[in-house]
Amino acid sequence: MKRKKYALVVDLRKCVGCNSCQVSCKMENEVPFGYFRNRWEDMEVGRYPDTKRYFFQAACNHCENPPCILPCPVKGATYKRKDGIVVVDRDLCIGCGRCVSACPYGARYIHPYIAVKNDPSKYAKDVPEVKGKSASDLRIVDKCDFCLHRIEMGLEPACVRNCFGKARYFGDLNDPESEVSNLVKTNTTVVRHPEYGTGPELLLIWIPKDEKAFHMAEKKGII
Repeated sequence: MKRKKYALVVDLRKCVGCNSCQVSCKMENEVPFGYFRNRWEDMEVGRYPDTKRYFFQAACNHCENPPCILPCPVKGATYKRKDGIVVVDRDLCIGCGRCVSACPYGARYIHPYIAVKNDPSKYAKDVPEVKGKSASDLRIVDKCDFCLHRIEMGLEPACVRNCFGKARYFGDLNDPESEVSNLVKTNTTVVRHPEYGTGPELLLIWIPKDEKAFHMAEKKGII
């Protein structure tokens, strides 16, 4: 049997800008105010009265070659599962923040309230960011993991389950009969900033309402 390869496909043609994906994510994963696992943005194009508004969401791309793994000083604190999901192990993370700086998509943040469990003194010699600090002084890194706890129970990510416009689809790209596979095969799809070289098969895939507007949002730093 072929290994699963999970992906999230967002059909921006159906997005109504309700923001429920972002709100659902925050509630499900206890994301604090001012921080995001899944970020909702909008952009207006044109001049009144001839204007159009486009909606976008941004999250971890679950890169084929994740740049967040290489600078991590603790083996396994950030890792890529066989099904493609990039995960933070909260028991191993020492909160040095190197992976946050390394992510070119701005998809990671240091959680202000959850202290690390791993003793940082073991790494202080080679990691000046944690030198002289105890576990209670440091905070774990957080990011989208497709609501891994839900997936392992056979459920969809919260943002997919609660999308009112039915614009978000989650499933196995290696299953030719899955909805995500069919969407990718039958539509023009794009990924964020392929020029970053993080991999040809990112697992956050977009069906743009307007491809030109999508790339404009990239250039403006909206996504």
